[in-house]
Amino acid sequence: MPTFHDPIAFELLGLQIRWYGLFILTGILVGVSIVRWLALQRGLDPEFALDAAPIVIVAAVIGARLYYLILRNDYYRENPGELVSLQLQGLTIHGALIGGILAFVYLCHRRGQPFWTWSDIVIAAVPIGQAIGRLGNWANQEAFGTPTDLPWAVHIDPANRPGSYPDAETFHPTFLYEGILNLLIAALLIRMVLQVPKSRRLHDGDVLGAYCILYGIARLIIERVRTDSLYIGPWPAAYWLSGALILIGLAIIILRRILQPASAGNLEHNVGAHS
Repeated sequence: MPTFHDPIAFELLGLQIRWYGLFILTGILVGVSIVRWLALQRGLDPEFALDAAPIVIVAAVIGARLYYLILRNDYYRENPGELVSLQLQGLTIHGALIGGILAFVYLCHRRGQPFWTWSDIVIAAVPIGQAIGRLGNWANQEAFGTPTDLPWAVHIDPANRPGSYPDAETFHPTFLYEGILNLLIAALLIRMVLQVPKSRRLHDGDVLGAYCILYGIARLIIERVRTDSLYIGPWPAAYWLSGALILIGLAIIILRRILQPASAGNLEHNVGAHS
């Protein structure tokens, strides 16, 4: 598997533009395009997605950065000059989800939009953005796994190898594994979004719940192979947050059925689409 040897794509006005940031921005643009298409398929105003996108993205980046800073607080206490990063480095997907969802809840409430329907549409596109963004880890030679000599192993430069594996040269490309899983999850979620209005079994909110469960499981699996996990106590932080995601996903699916009669999700969609 080919490997980037320079994480810097180019320089602009003295600022180094990294491949990591470019991949993240590409993932965002592709994700927003998919959200607009799905909104049209579900009879919602795609312009709301464009209006909400800048605020949600900023909130997601802030959440991703704050979560990372909390987990690495010992390092940043000694290096306060690196607290603010303009190159989209030092971000976490769990923090991004928290920040983005909170902002989106507020915007839906403010604009009178059906949150559960929109949450399904938006979350179906999120794994595609994640998959593209994971290519940034490839460019940075980070988020890889334990040593392996499999044909698809990724070569890591000596400066970026874990201290526990100084003699290993090739490692599991866990960023690639997660990217593939994310694309599979996205395909399932997009199909669910399109099926909700026609199904008696699916409710608005089920896609959000399914994402939480599926991504939580996928990240738990991937994290077992990674070598650079951030820890909370004895376990990687991703274990705690992924476990929480799975529980939240189950709670959403169960509570939506308790609080809503069968097929009420479709009624909410229809009301929201004509409001």
